[in-house]
Amino acid sequence: MKERTLLVIVLVTTALLAAGFWVAANVNLMPAEASTRAALVDQLFRAMLGLAAVIFLLVEGLLLYSVLRFRRSKGDEGDAVPVHGNRALEIVWTVIPALIVVVIGSYSFRVLAASETREADPIVVNIHSRQFSWSFEYPAEGVTSTDLHLPLGRQARFLITSDDVIHSFWVPEFRVKRDATPGQIAELLVTPSRLGAYPVRCAELCGVGHASMGLSSQAVVESPEDFQSWIEKTRALSNDPVTTFNTMGCNGCHSLAAAGAKGVVGPVLDGLGQRAGSTASGQDAATYIRTSIVKPGDQIVPGFADNVMPRNFGERLKPEQLQALVDFLMAQ
Repeated sequence: MKERTLLVIVLVTTALLAAGFWVAANVNLMPAEASTRAALVDQLFRAMLGLAAVIFLLVEGLLLYSVLRFRRSKGDEGDAVPVHGNRALEIVWTVIPALIVVVIGSYSFRVLAASETREADPIVVNIHSRQFSWSFEYPAEGVTSTDLHLPLGRQARFLITSDDVIHSFWVPEFRVKRDATPGQIAELLVTPSRLGAYPVRCAELCGVGHASMGLSSQAVVESPEDFQSWIEKTRALSNDPVTTFNTMGCNGCHSLAAAGAKGVVGPVLDGLGQRAGSTASGQDAATYIRTSIVKPGDQIVPGFADNVMPRNFGERLKPEQLQALVDFLMAQ
């Protein structure tokens, strides 16, 4: 009898482990891996998924066995035999889960430590979030973009912050997510491992235009040569008003046909040059537009909310960029 019981335990254990390995190897619930961090995270996730499958099948199997084996017999109206406990069994089902937690915790720490190890020369990207757009500044290269361009195989160091409310930087294919908090800098390390374009999403409800923050920007992983070519091209367009308009996130709130912008949070800017001169008493069109950019709280268009447009464009825009942007809006 004992040999039969031992054989059943061995067979059941083997079947459970085989099922766990199959689930870990064949069930894929994640998007494409596009970074070295993603490979580490997915390996951990598959291990946990396989272990969860083993535990699920074991618990549900024991539950089903108990229901069938110990069900009330037909005509049996007596009381069940009371069970006072089994010390050995209680020790087993306490120690094994504790060991599982320790193993998973240790493995997770190793993955985290490997993901957060900084290499010698990462490319630095300052990530600014605002209602309702992203901008990516490359301080060493002197360019800013609405898309996140990264060279394949080189580690990137993201310094993430917010100009207004709490946002959350999320690229699912990189397996990274980090909150962007006003007045704070959050650091994140990523090494791209797969060419392609991947959406940059906001994972924090940040206002009425929250959904658009998952549609306006992409993380573009390209070869080092293509990345350098993009840097040079973008640097040459640094004073282009359309580039400035989109890079500063104006397209996230405003609609302007000449810039391809379709925002619905702020006033429509088509025809602004024709009506700006009569909008504010004592101001010509150019002064009104310039003031609306650098001091947006001074001139709120009726029907639109205050404290939505960032207040720091006067600091972030170079004088020549600001002048080019004013001239561009005047011509609309």
